[in-house]
Amino acid sequence: MSKCSNPDCVPSIFCHEGNEPQSSCPNFHGNKATIEAGKASKLKAVKKSQLTWDGVAFKTEDISKVTYRNLPIIIGIMGKADAGKTTFLAMLYTLLLRGEKFNKFNFAGSKSLLGWDELYHKLKVKKNKVAFPDPTPVEYLRLHHLALKDRLLRLYDVFLCDASGEVFSDWSQNRDDIRADNARWVYGHSTAFILFIDCDDLIKRKNRAKTEIIDIAQMMLHDIKERPVIAVWSKADLKEQVHEVIQADLSNELVSMFDNFNQIDISNFSQDDPDSLVHENNIKVIDWLLARLIEPTALGFQIQSSKSDDPFIYYKGR
Repeated sequence: MSKCSNPDCVPSIFCHEGNEPQSSCPNFHGNKATIEAGKASKLKAVKKSQLTWDGVAFKTEDISKVTYRNLPIIIGIMGKADAGKTTFLAMLYTLLLRGEKFNKFNFAGSKSLLGWDELYHKLKVKKNKVAFPDPTPVEYLRLHHLALKDRLLRLYDVFLCDASGEVFSDWSQNRDDIRADNARWVYGHSTAFILFIDCDDLIKRKNRAKTEIIDIAQMMLHDIKERPVIAVWSKADLKEQVHEVIQADLSNELVSMFDNFNQIDISNFSQDDPDSLVHENNIKVIDWLLARLIEPTALGFQIQSSKSDDPFIYYKGR
């Protein structure tokens, strides 16, 4: 029986590293003898080889290290500064470490584990108190990778973008602003979006905060096509303090703007354990997007075709 020494691979379905035919892959072995020989040669090779990835969060130019094996899902996280975007990523990974699971997909590893781990250690959660990650620098744009598998062990690569909120504010006022390069990249390359709504900011700045959210949403409309958008009301443990008229108007405006749309409340403060705002809804954000992006088939799931004309989305590397 043909076997593969890569534990992430199911050779009867596809080669994890994208090799065709499968027998050309150095991890693929046809019998026990070659398996043992392969282990020895692999151990020797590891000592003098360099990995194509180092575990830190990806830069945009590094994505081809993953996209060669399949079409990636890129989730753009949009919103103003201090809205909770990076904290959401830290909480998402924290929940996965706790054993929480996505609805129809299992966590199968990451090529940016050091990046995730850095976020995890910056998020210190105690009862009624959370120490949040530092604000994201303006020039910073990184992508955190998740490998997911469906019930038939098919592999899906997901990237979540982490960029400064300032660049989205600049972009919302002028799409061509020289300071908005990272926002343009996120918008142009993402297959789905999370739009952050800061409940605390709505309480303090009311309609001014609402207007800034709508400005970002309106800019997202210019080439949205069929890409799904989920609005996340962050710091939702404070949501009842948001003026009910502002809350209703903002929700209704967003519903009227986007066709493929949903909204959800999340928080990082647990009133109970489990607390749906924390332990369920942070996971449900990704669940909803995956359900819109990956359609079920008789053989498992299939990523829906992107409507983007950008050849980057289809780049497989060399």
